[in-house]
Amino acid sequence: MELISPLLKVDFREFCVNNFVLRQIDDIFKMARINKGQVPSDRVMSGQRRNLVEEYYASLDWNREQDVAKFLTVLGYALAQQYRGDDQPRKQLRMMCERQGLFVDGIQVHLKPPKPQSKAYAAVSAETLQCLNQRLLALDKIEAQKRGFEFERFLKDLFDAHNLAPRSPFRLEGEQIDGSFELGGDIYLLEAKWQAKQSSQQDLLIFREKVEGKSTWSRGLFVSISGFTEDGIKAYARGRATNIIGMSGQDLYFILDGEMSLVEAISRKVRLAAETGEFYVSVFEMQRN
Repeated sequence: MELISPLLKVDFREFCVNNFVLRQIDDIFKMARINKGQVPSDRVMSGQRRNLVEEYYASLDWNREQDVAKFLTVLGYALAQQYRGDDQPRKQLRMMCERQGLFVDGIQVHLKPPKPQSKAYAAVSAETLQCLNQRLLALDKIEAQKRGFEFERFLKDLFDAHNLAPRSPFRLEGEQIDGSFELGGDIYLLEAKWQAKQSSQQDLLIFREKVEGKSTWSRGLFVSISGFTEDGIKAYARGRATNIIGMSGQDLYFILDGEMSLVEAISRKVRLAAETGEFYVSVFEMQRN
Protein backbone atom coordinates (compact mmCIF):
# COMPACT_ATOMS: atom_id res chain seq x y z
CA MET A 1 0.00 0.00 0.00
CA GLU A 2 1.37 3.41 -0.96
CA LEU A 3 2.18 5.62 2.04
CA ILE A 4 1.20 8.84 0.23
CA SER A 5 -2.28 9.10 -1.27
CA PRO A 6 -2.61 9.61 -5.05
CA LEU A 7 -4.80 12.65 -4.31
CA LEU A 8 -2.01 14.41 -2.38
CA LYS A 9 0.48 13.71 -5.17
CA VAL A 10 -1.86 15.24 -7.73
CA ASP A 11 -2.75 18.18 -5.49
CA PHE A 12 0.90 18.97 -4.78
CA ARG A 13 1.82 18.69 -8.47
CA GLU A 14 -0.85 21.24 -9.33
CA PHE A 15 0.25 23.41 -6.41
CA CYS A 16 3.76 23.47 -7.93
CA VAL A 17 2.34 24.33 -11.35
CA ASN A 18 0.36 27.27 -9.93
CA ASN A 19 2.95 28.69 -7.53
CA PHE A 20 6.50 27.84 -8.67
CA VAL A 21 8.73 28.41 -11.66
CA LEU A 22 10.79 25.52 -13.09
CA ARG A 23 13.91 26.49 -11.11
CA GLN A 24 12.02 26.41 -7.81
CA ILE A 25 10.62 22.97 -8.58
CA ASP A 26 14.11 21.72 -9.38
CA ASP A 27 15.47 23.25 -6.17
CA ILE A 28 12.97 21.74 -3.72
CA PHE A 29 13.32 18.24 -5.18
CA LYS A 30 17.11 18.34 -5.57
CA MET A 31 17.60 19.65 -2.02
CA ALA A 32 15.58 16.63 -0.84
CA ARG A 33 18.04 14.37 -2.75
CA ILE A 34 15.51 13.25 -5.34
CA ASN A 35 16.65 12.61 -8.90
CA LYS A 36 14.53 12.59 -12.02
CA GLY A 37 13.07 9.32 -13.28
CA GLN A 38 11.54 8.13 -16.54
CA VAL A 39 7.88 9.08 -16.86
CA PRO A 40 5.77 6.28 -18.41
CA SER A 41 4.34 7.19 -21.80
CA ASP A 42 0.80 7.11 -20.39
CA ARG A 43 1.75 9.68 -17.73
CA VAL A 44 3.15 12.40 -20.02
CA MET A 45 1.09 15.56 -19.56
CA SER A 46 0.82 19.04 -20.92
CA GLY A 47 3.01 21.78 -19.45
CA GLN A 48 6.70 21.83 -18.53
CA ARG A 49 6.14 22.29 -14.79
CA ARG A 50 3.60 19.48 -14.60
CA ASN A 51 5.91 17.10 -16.44
CA LEU A 52 8.91 18.15 -14.35
CA VAL A 53 7.12 17.19 -11.13
CA GLU A 54 6.10 13.86 -12.70
CA GLU A 55 9.75 13.19 -13.63
CA TYR A 56 10.76 13.53 -9.98
CA TYR A 57 7.76 11.46 -8.87
CA ALA A 58 8.82 8.70 -11.29
CA SER A 59 12.02 8.01 -9.33
CA LEU A 60 10.19 7.44 -6.02
CA ASP A 61 8.91 4.17 -4.59
CA TRP A 62 5.80 5.29 -2.71
CA ASN A 63 5.79 2.06 -0.66
CA ARG A 64 9.30 2.73 0.65
CA GLU A 65 9.64 4.77 3.84
CA GLN A 66 12.99 6.31 2.81
CA ASP A 67 11.51 7.64 -0.45
CA VAL A 68 8.39 8.92 1.29
CA ALA A 69 10.59 10.74 3.81
CA LYS A 70 12.28 12.53 0.90
CA PHE A 71 8.88 13.60 -0.45
CA LEU A 72 7.90 14.92 2.99
CA THR A 73 11.13 16.94 2.92
CA VAL A 74 10.03 18.39 -0.44
CA LEU A 75 6.74 19.46 1.16
CA GLY A 76 8.72 21.14 3.93
CA TYR A 77 10.90 23.04 1.44
CA ALA A 78 7.74 24.11 -0.38
CA LEU A 79 6.29 25.43 2.89
CA ALA A 80 9.52 27.39 3.44
CA GLN A 81 9.35 29.22 0.09
CA GLN A 82 8.62 32.92 -0.10
CA TYR A 83 5.29 33.70 -1.77
CA ARG A 84 4.40 36.99 -3.35
CA GLY A 85 1.45 38.94 -2.05
CA ASP A 86 -0.03 37.06 0.88
CA ASP A 87 0.55 33.83 2.78
CA GLN A 88 -2.42 32.05 1.23
CA PRO A 89 -0.40 29.50 -0.81
CA ARG A 90 1.43 28.36 2.33
CA LYS A 91 -1.87 27.98 4.21
CA GLN A 92 -3.30 26.08 1.24
CA LEU A 93 -0.37 23.66 1.22
CA ARG A 94 -0.58 23.12 4.97
CA MET A 95 -4.30 22.33 4.73
CA MET A 96 -3.59 20.01 1.80
CA CYS A 97 -1.13 18.02 3.93
CA GLU A 98 -3.30 17.92 7.04
CA ARG A 99 -6.35 16.87 5.01
CA GLN A 100 -4.41 13.75 4.02
CA GLY A 101 -3.53 12.94 7.63
CA LEU A 102 0.01 14.36 7.68
CA PHE A 103 1.38 16.20 10.72
CA VAL A 104 2.80 19.67 9.98
CA ASP A 105 5.15 21.33 12.48
CA GLY A 106 6.40 24.62 11.05
CA ILE A 107 8.20 23.55 7.89
CA GLN A 108 8.58 19.94 9.02
CA VAL A 109 6.08 17.42 7.63
CA HIS A 110 5.64 13.95 9.16
CA LEU A 111 3.45 10.92 8.51
CA LYS A 112 2.53 11.13 12.20
CA PRO A 113 3.58 13.33 15.15
CA PRO A 114 7.28 12.74 15.79
CA LYS A 115 8.34 11.14 19.04
CA PRO A 116 10.43 13.30 21.36
CA GLN A 117 14.09 12.56 20.78
CA SER A 118 16.93 12.77 23.25
CA LYS A 119 19.87 14.96 22.36
CA ALA A 120 22.11 13.16 19.89
CA TYR A 121 25.17 15.20 20.75
CA ALA A 122 26.64 15.39 24.24
CA ALA A 123 27.35 18.80 25.74
CA VAL A 124 30.96 19.93 25.64
CA SER A 125 32.53 20.70 29.02
CA ALA A 126 33.28 24.27 30.07
CA GLU A 127 36.96 23.33 30.40
CA THR A 128 37.12 22.13 26.79
CA LEU A 129 35.39 25.27 25.51
CA GLN A 130 37.78 27.47 27.51
CA CYS A 131 40.80 25.62 26.11
CA LEU A 132 39.49 26.00 22.55
CA ASN A 133 38.77 29.68 23.19
CA GLN A 134 42.36 30.26 24.29
CA ARG A 135 43.66 28.47 21.20
CA LEU A 136 41.51 30.66 18.94
CA LEU A 137 42.74 33.85 20.65
CA ALA A 138 46.35 32.67 20.31
CA LEU A 139 46.04 32.19 16.54
CA ASP A 140 46.20 35.94 16.02
CA LYS A 141 49.74 36.00 17.42
CA ILE A 142 51.38 33.37 15.23
CA GLU A 143 52.99 33.82 11.82
CA ALA A 144 50.57 34.57 8.99
CA GLN A 145 51.89 31.65 6.90
CA LYS A 146 51.08 29.15 9.66
CA ARG A 147 47.82 30.75 10.76
CA GLY A 148 45.58 29.25 8.07
CA PHE A 149 46.81 25.72 8.74
CA GLU A 150 46.43 26.14 12.51
CA PHE A 151 42.91 27.54 12.02
CA GLU A 152 41.94 24.40 10.09
CA ARG A 153 43.39 22.24 12.91
CA PHE A 154 41.45 24.28 15.48
CA LEU A 155 38.17 23.77 13.58
CA LYS A 156 38.78 20.03 13.29
CA ASP A 157 39.31 19.82 17.07
CA LEU A 158 36.19 21.96 17.65
CA PHE A 159 34.06 19.61 15.53
CA ASP A 160 35.70 16.59 17.15
CA ALA A 161 34.79 17.90 20.62
CA HIS A 162 31.15 17.98 19.48
CA ASN A 163 31.29 14.43 18.04
CA LEU A 164 30.75 15.61 14.46
CA ALA A 165 33.17 13.10 12.90
CA PRO A 166 35.44 15.70 11.26
CA ARG A 167 37.83 14.89 8.44
CA SER A 168 41.10 16.77 7.95
CA PRO A 169 41.70 18.99 4.89
CA PHE A 170 42.14 17.05 1.66
CA ARG A 171 43.02 17.85 -1.90
CA LEU A 172 41.11 16.79 -5.01
CA GLU A 173 42.27 17.36 -8.55
CA GLY A 174 42.51 21.12 -9.00
CA GLU A 175 41.01 22.16 -5.64
CA GLN A 176 41.53 22.16 -1.89
CA ILE A 177 38.81 21.13 0.59
CA ASP A 178 39.44 22.46 4.10
CA GLY A 179 37.75 19.48 5.74
CA SER A 180 34.32 17.97 6.29
CA PHE A 181 32.06 16.86 9.14
CA GLU A 182 28.73 15.11 9.69
CA LEU A 183 25.66 16.46 11.49
CA GLY A 184 22.19 14.91 11.56
CA GLY A 185 23.10 12.46 8.79
CA ASP A 186 24.22 15.26 6.44
CA ILE A 187 27.79 15.73 5.24
CA TYR A 188 29.12 19.29 5.28
CA LEU A 189 32.18 20.42 3.34
CA LEU A 190 34.20 23.09 5.10
CA GLU A 191 35.75 26.32 3.85
CA ALA A 192 37.91 28.14 6.41
CA LYS A 193 39.30 31.65 5.86
CA TRP A 194 41.50 33.60 8.22
CA GLN A 195 42.10 36.95 6.59
CA ALA A 196 41.78 40.61 7.57
CA LYS A 197 39.17 41.45 4.95
CA GLN A 198 35.63 40.12 5.01
CA SER A 199 34.70 37.34 2.59
CA SER A 200 32.91 38.57 -0.53
CA GLN A 201 30.14 37.31 -2.78
CA GLN A 202 32.79 35.90 -5.12
CA ASP A 203 34.21 33.79 -2.28
CA LEU A 204 30.71 32.45 -1.57
CA LEU A 205 30.03 31.62 -5.22
CA ILE A 206 33.33 29.74 -5.55
CA PHE A 207 32.60 27.65 -2.46
CA ARG A 208 29.01 26.97 -3.58
CA GLU A 209 30.36 25.61 -6.87
CA LYS A 210 32.75 23.35 -4.94
CA VAL A 211 29.86 21.94 -2.91
CA GLU A 212 27.51 21.57 -5.89
CA GLY A 213 30.23 19.75 -7.80
CA LYS A 214 30.39 16.90 -5.29
CA SER A 215 26.81 15.60 -4.99
CA THR A 216 23.24 16.87 -4.92
CA TRP A 217 23.02 16.17 -1.17
CA SER A 218 26.24 17.87 -0.05
CA ARG A 219 26.06 20.95 2.17
CA GLY A 220 28.73 23.46 3.06
CA LEU A 221 29.84 25.56 6.04
CA PHE A 222 31.91 28.66 5.23
CA VAL A 223 33.82 29.87 8.31
CA SER A 224 35.28 33.36 7.85
CA ILE A 225 37.05 34.81 10.88
CA SER A 226 36.35 38.37 9.68
CA GLY A 227 32.78 37.66 8.63
CA PHE A 228 31.15 38.53 5.30
CA THR A 229 30.55 41.76 3.42
CA GLU A 230 26.99 43.07 3.69
CA ASP A 231 26.82 43.55 -0.07
CA GLY A 232 28.04 39.99 -0.60
CA ILE A 233 25.37 38.54 1.70
CA LYS A 234 22.59 40.50 -0.01
CA ALA A 235 23.79 39.73 -3.54
CA TYR A 236 24.25 36.04 -2.77
CA ALA A 237 20.71 35.84 -1.33
CA ARG A 238 19.31 37.04 -4.66
CA GLY A 239 20.77 34.05 -6.49
CA ARG A 240 19.79 30.38 -6.52
CA ALA A 241 18.71 28.45 -3.43
CA THR A 242 21.65 28.15 -1.06
CA ASN A 243 23.38 24.89 -0.16
CA ILE A 244 25.89 26.60 2.16
CA ILE A 245 25.69 28.54 5.42
CA GLY A 246 28.12 30.97 6.98
CA MET A 247 29.82 31.33 10.36
CA SER A 248 31.95 34.27 11.49
CA GLY A 249 34.66 34.70 14.10
CA GLN A 250 32.12 36.46 16.31
CA ASP A 251 29.90 33.37 16.07
CA LEU A 252 32.80 31.17 17.17
CA TYR A 253 33.48 33.31 20.23
CA PHE A 254 29.80 33.23 21.23
CA ILE A 255 29.84 29.43 20.90
CA LEU A 256 33.08 29.08 22.89
CA ASP A 257 31.67 31.34 25.60
CA GLY A 258 28.82 28.85 25.99
CA GLU A 259 26.11 31.17 24.66
CA MET A 260 24.94 28.54 22.16
CA SER A 261 26.27 25.09 21.26
CA LEU A 262 27.95 24.51 17.91
CA VAL A 263 25.35 21.88 17.00
CA GLU A 264 22.46 24.24 17.80
CA ALA A 265 24.10 27.11 15.92
CA ILE A 266 24.55 25.08 12.74
CA SER A 267 21.08 23.52 12.98
CA ARG A 268 19.40 26.90 13.44
CA LYS A 269 21.39 28.46 10.60
CA VAL A 270 20.31 25.59 8.33
CA ARG A 271 16.67 26.01 9.29
CA LEU A 272 16.79 29.78 8.71
CA ALA A 273 18.42 29.20 5.32
CA ALA A 274 15.59 26.81 4.41
CA GLU A 275 12.91 29.21 5.64
CA THR A 276 14.31 32.52 4.37
CA GLY A 277 17.06 31.72 1.84
CA GLU A 278 19.55 33.70 3.96
CA PHE A 279 23.09 32.34 3.80
CA TYR A 280 24.23 34.03 7.00
CA VAL A 281 22.47 34.94 10.25
CA SER A 282 24.73 35.60 13.24
CA VAL A 283 24.51 33.68 16.51
CA PHE A 284 23.90 37.03 18.23
CA GLU A 285 20.84 37.69 16.03
CA MET A 286 19.52 34.15 16.55
CA GLN A 287 19.79 34.57 20.32
CA ARG A 288 18.15 37.99 20.28
CA ASN A 289 15.23 36.71 18.20
